[in-house]
Amino acid sequence: METGVPSTISGPFFLRAGLMWQKIEDWCDRSGEYGHEIKSSLLPGRPVYPNASNANLSAFQAVYAFYSGQNDRMVPRCVTGLFGGFQIYDVISNTRWMQPDLYDSQDFVVIAQCSMKAIAIQVSTGQIYSISRRNPNLVATPCPGGIHQRSDSMGLIREMPVDINDGMDSILRWFEEYAHRLHKNHYAVGILNPEDDDDRNDNVNAIHSLLKYPTVNDTVNCSRAVTRGVEIVASAIFVEEMGMFVYSIRMRLLTPDDGDGYMTPEQRGFDTCQLVSRHWKISKVRSVGPPAIDEVRGEGVIGYFPILCDGGFVRVFGNNMQYQGRGRGAFSYQSCTDADCPGAIEGSLQFTPKWGDGRPNGDTFNARVDPFPLTFSHFLY
Repeated sequence: METGVPSTISGPFFLRAGLMWQKIEDWCDRSGEYGHEIKSSLLPGRPVYPNASNANLSAFQAVYAFYSGQNDRMVPRCVTGLFGGFQIYDVISNTRWMQPDLYDSQDFVVIAQCSMKAIAIQVSTGQIYSISRRNPNLVATPCPGGIHQRSDSMGLIREMPVDINDGMDSILRWFEEYAHRLHKNHYAVGILNPEDDDDRNDNVNAIHSLLKYPTVNDTVNCSRAVTRGVEIVASAIFVEEMGMFVYSIRMRLLTPDDGDGYMTPEQRGFDTCQLVSRHWKISKVRSVGPPAIDEVRGEGVIGYFPILCDGGFVRVFGNNMQYQGRGRGAFSYQSCTDADCPGAIEGSLQFTPKWGDGRPNGDTFNARVDPFPLTFSHFLY
């Protein structure tokens, strides 16, 4: 790492930034070709407001002393936003770390951006905010002194720390938390739009990204359950620019290499199994009164009735059971629910077991989906 160190930089902040960037570099180095593309996109460090005497800029200066954003180089079949992405229906988002445009009269400087929001630092306080049309100013890091929130006549939410000193190292804490999540493998690289996972065209349309959905390594925010060899992994993210919790459900047949939970076809009683329906119990914890529970039942998932098989799945769509190709690994899909209050989702997916010739084998069975939380994150990315 080369650095562009202004003479006014804080020593402790500089050391913290160095450790933070080391974690991000280590993640890139162990994440194969995609990690290499992320690391290659990072621009050399540069001085940020080198002549400023504002102590609230010290953490900003320390972070950008090592790297100063990402370049705009396009990479085939990848979107390389450092802060990852998600897909929900017709919305695809990927958040990129930006080079800062610095002007003396400017109080907000954008440091990261996607199609629907920007992450910006307030120069006068050092505080990080998420800025979107839906929510003009949401504090993007925890504030020990609390957060003051108000809504305007249009229902738009604006926030600010009660104690402005909470912003002093806000950008550094924001980056440190993200580096910690990468270091602990709370995120994974995958195909951004699961519908592009199709062996009929050798995945030529598949765009890879760092995915924002927590993995099983994040035991607080992700659940995993195995029923008759069917693994279901589920997690959700708060998407503040949409006012939604977006949840991701991943399902697959375990393989012998997975060890615990694997069952042979003879043990589980089928070669393949086809998803036929779903049952969700969505609980919301309101400020007063008991939790509100909404039960949802329906056919398939977002129109799909996938067939799980060894090593992958067959994509089947619609009531006419239209074949749409095979995919590798887990079948995944995303849906959403209003982020009006925190809560959790649990339930089950119903599968019909089948032998290799397509014959049903026994009654439909329930595959558990263990509870996973719907929470308002203290850090917004």
